[in-house]
Amino acid sequence: MNIGDIVITILVIINIVAFASAIWVSCDKWKKGIKEWETPLMGLFFIPLCVFLALVWPYIKYREHREKKKMEAEKALREKQWEESKKYHFQRFAFRLKDLPFKPTSCEIIYVENEYNDKLDSLIRRNLDYIQECLNKSQYFKSKFVYLPYLIKEISLEEQAIGYIAPYLKEKSPLSSITIKSSTLLDFMLVPENRKNITPCFARYQGEDSKGSLFECVGFNPEDDIDEKDFIKSLCSTFDHYPQPTGPAYQTAKEKRKENAGADESFDKESKQLIKEVEERILQLRKLGVSQWALEQLVKPELKLSKLVVTKDFHIILPDYNNIEIKMEPLVKAIYFLFLKHPEGIPFKCLPDYREELTKIYIKLKPYGMSDRVIQSIEDVTNPLLNSINEKCARIRSGFVEQFDDRIATHYYINGLRGEPKKIDLPRNLVVWE
Repeated sequence: MNIGDIVITILVIINIVAFASAIWVSCDKWKKGIKEWETPLMGLFFIPLCVFLALVWPYIKYREHREKKKMEAEKALREKQWEESKKYHFQRFAFRLKDLPFKPTSCEIIYVENEYNDKLDSLIRRNLDYIQECLNKSQYFKSKFVYLPYLIKEISLEEQAIGYIAPYLKEKSPLSSITIKSSTLLDFMLVPENRKNITPCFARYQGEDSKGSLFECVGFNPEDDIDEKDFIKSLCSTFDHYPQPTGPAYQTAKEKRKENAGADESFDKESKQLIKEVEERILQLRKLGVSQWALEQLVKPELKLSKLVVTKDFHIILPDYNNIEIKMEPLVKAIYFLFLKHPEGIPFKCLPDYREELTKIYIKLKPYGMSDRVIQSIEDVTNPLLNSINEKCARIRSGFVEQFDDRIATHYYINGLRGEPKKIDLPRNLVVWE
């Protein structure tokens, strides 16, 4: 029992005694013919506090105990896995890299070797699927396995990922002649002299410090007659924990929006919020870490803007991006057309002045759709004190970044600094109204 438990126990006892004393005093007064309610009511004050201390505190302690047990179980599992893997003579070590051409991620486990090792490379190539299967079965931290010599070829087959960063490509990208070696990462070692000491290993990014990017590694040099499946299973299990010192990427709670903050003040943050479904799709298309770098070796991203065509039936088509259609709900699309018609931009404080124009645009999109609900929505979205306009701008942005990278998409959706007019940056000579 720690000091907190002792204090809580004393407080519970004090409250129970105080409550009992108040009741006893009241009963004594009533026996003497003195009827008053202040004392028993004062005693009732202690009931909820006693309930909290007697029930809630044990629950809190139970949660803490359960979390502690979970951490102990995880630690015990890692120690057990490490003990079982000693038969393969795994070696733990780390190295630091600097000036990497990509932002590393702890979600990748990369095979690294200083010199080509035919025995180990053959073993890895034979078991690529099984390595990924073992990593997918990890209990605490799942990772993607990266075998650098095959990475370019793998990514070249992912047409959607290529199209996401280069929507202007007309045909499937040919296989690149670029080859990435398993030793490539060691070209960026902080202390190149230590390169000769690096044995073949699986490496995972841990985090940044003042000296560079730190990678945790498990080195290996198995004997010829090993059970390959058991060897790989043991090797992958040594990474079944959260990387340190970065730890798990817990999401922080969203900051509460200030009351009456106004649409303009919260535009920069709230208009960047993506719809959950769109965010999940983008995470699948957008490569991270060394995979992103490999993708950019295959396809050099360029800023080639497409024309934006608004058809007679009000579809939004990007003909130079393989006729991608950007889909939006009627009111969201009406707002987009409103800003598209005003290249000079619209200050949010002036939105009420554009209510009539927005209504006319909406009527063109939905001639028989002017219900009371729609009229109220138009009033809300043109009210600079409400957040409705930011929500619609977020949906407009989602419509574009769902199709291609934000580096290009930013030219197509509504942008602007606080206090300044919000506008679409796309040059109007690229906008075609049929």
